[in-house]
Amino acid sequence: MNTDLVIVTFNAAAYIEKCLDAIEEHTPPNATMIVVDNGSADRTVEILRSRSNIKLIEMGYNAGYAKAVNCGMLAGASDTIVIMNPDVFVTSGWLPPLHDTLWSDEKNAIVAPKLINSSNQLVGVGTDWDWTSPYFMCEHEANLLTEKRACLAINGACFLLKRKLLDAIGMLDEGYFHYFEETDYCFNANFCGYRVIFCPASVLVHEYYPNPDRDNAVRRYWEQSEALFNRKWSYRGNGVIEKNP
Repeated sequence: MNTDLVIVTFNAAAYIEKCLDAIEEHTPPNATMIVVDNGSADRTVEILRSRSNIKLIEMGYNAGYAKAVNCGMLAGASDTIVIMNPDVFVTSGWLPPLHDTLWSDEKNAIVAPKLINSSNQLVGVGTDWDWTSPYFMCEHEANLLTEKRACLAINGACFLLKRKLLDAIGMLDEGYFHYFEETDYCFNANFCGYRVIFCPASVLVHEYYPNPDRDNAVRRYWEQSEALFNRKWSYRGNGVIEKNP
């Protein structure tokens, strides 16, 4: 499976090496790692420059997440694209279930794994059609969320796309600087008649925990992105998505 892994970094020195090491250990060697750095001021770029097996793109400034992802996608050529945060750590056998699910049907456009944190809490399980995320931050048990299902949206910490659908669905909307990029993309995929799939056979670790200090610091980005999302989309429930004029 030819695959591009696109990772965007911004001051990610604390975890980027662990992320890349896990990919090297658990991913087929024909996957291409493309790392786009958004103007990090810590040791991130120094670490990345020392890795000979990645394609590094240095933006030189913080261009926003969506713009950096788009830049990374355009730098690759593989049929399958993985978008991944630098604080996501893959596990043994993570890629085949996602890849097989993505390509099992022409209408499958986006596939995402089950995400847990290192405290074994569920942090990414797909958003149901009622706009809820089942069992979010609950303890992960073996009998929870074991079935694939089509979703309204997925958590953007890790998801797969088909390169051939970029013309039909588009790239990420660069109007979002931070937050809501993946939700917007999932809405657009569903709106265009494609499917967004949650695939729990693949389980990855994403170090997400509630953090009031962090959340307050980036609240402005959330509010700006939420306002853009609400101007762009209306959701009537039951999978009925409308694009606002």
